[in-house]
Amino acid sequence: MYRAPLLGHQGELLLRYTSSLQADRKIVCEVLEVLEAHVEELRESHLIPHEASEDILRELRALKGAPEALFAYRAEDVHEAIEMYLREKLGERAGYVGLGRSRNDHVAAALRLKTARLLLLQLLALAELRSLLLDRAEEWAEVLMPSYTHFRPAQVSTLSLYLASVDEMLSDYSEALAKAFEIALKSPLGAGASAGVSAPLSRERAAGRLFLGKLVTNALYASGSRDFLTIALALSASLAVALSRVAEDLILLSSPQIGYFSLPSEHLATSSIMPHKKNPVTLEIARAAAGEALGNLVAALSILKGLPSGYSLDMQQVNLYAVRSLELVRETLLVLRDIFQKIEISREAMRRDLKEYPVLAPDLAEIISMKTGRPFREVHAELAALVKEDPGGLYGEVERRYGVKADEEAIVRRPVKGSSNPEEVREYVKSARGSVGSLRKQLEELWEKIGPSCSPSAQSS
Repeated sequence: MYRAPLLGHQGELLLRYTSSLQADRKIVCEVLEVLEAHVEELRESHLIPHEASEDILRELRALKGAPEALFAYRAEDVHEAIEMYLREKLGERAGYVGLGRSRNDHVAAALRLKTARLLLLQLLALAELRSLLLDRAEEWAEVLMPSYTHFRPAQVSTLSLYLASVDEMLSDYSEALAKAFEIALKSPLGAGASAGVSAPLSRERAAGRLFLGKLVTNALYASGSRDFLTIALALSASLAVALSRVAEDLILLSSPQIGYFSLPSEHLATSSIMPHKKNPVTLEIARAAAGEALGNLVAALSILKGLPSGYSLDMQQVNLYAVRSLELVRETLLVLRDIFQKIEISREAMRRDLKEYPVLAPDLAEIISMKTGRPFREVHAELAALVKEDPGGLYGEVERRYGVKADEEAIVRRPVKGSSNPEEVREYVKSARGSVGSLRKQLEELWEKIGPSCSPSAQSS
């Protein structure tokens, strides 16, 4: 439709090679909403006949409920397919829809809206997982377990300290993703192909319809950049890596050799040949998701890195990588929430390892150094020699030599901020729970404002 007057029709191979129509299923809802907002602005600005605007809006609203018809067209993308559909329904009146717009600013608008929504869904999933982790941290505040460095038993700690550490990590990502959301949710409408449009639209008013009134000011940047997308992708990839580490913790600590956790049966799979196997398959996919998110980020950046300013068709290839990653990371958050909701713990297995490994040695060295006034390094060397000589007899020898009792219940109550002390963790939980509650309320209110207006069947995500 667009190319025919100037270039003629394109052969099937080349159209298939360059067309993004089928990939546009992921953003069809946003494309229709953006076009609807544009037509409303044309009507508000008295730039097209009122009757034509009403007819176009009626057809666009019908399409939002059943957009499948668009994907039967021989079109370059969903934008062209919509105009072809409108032309069939409305004849020449459909031509008014092209005034004051370009595919460049409209695809940027749809992608910004889609990105903002996916980030908002990620943030909601983060808040839900954090709420659960905080509940579990409070419930298991007194459950002792070894902490690990280099995946070797390190110190006596608590299960709640581990859970609180995951929560604080997620808190940092909540802040970062909230900023990415703000960056994405800005309107490029009215920027045109690269330098604005001659139709006297109100860009600010158009921004108020879908983007809470926020605007990408510079027309060239508005229509020809994907920085909002790569920022979101980079943060999501980083979050996916962080979640992969949590998945690895759960895989290792639920192994039969360690047995601190028992994973929910629905997250396990058995073997085609080994009937005894219980494989942690959802967590393995969570690990793989981090690799996929990293690959998608590198693919997107590699596509964009050589482009000049302004729009190039290369950009359309980034869209699938971006949507896939943002959806995948949210799904991983939901999977982890389900696991932490149903996971069972073995206090006995944790106690076993506290007894088997000399994890009190670091604290005993500090306590002896403070009690005797001797340099810590001297005490450290003496305890290291005792461990080398007889690991199992360390605690008895320490009590005999230094009069210091190896009491894990006392030692775990370390006096410093943020330590494994159950009271410290409870204080953290209390503070974090308040901030998560406020965040969830804000996110839900935002979703009410910017959530999709398409029917569920019209959305691909």
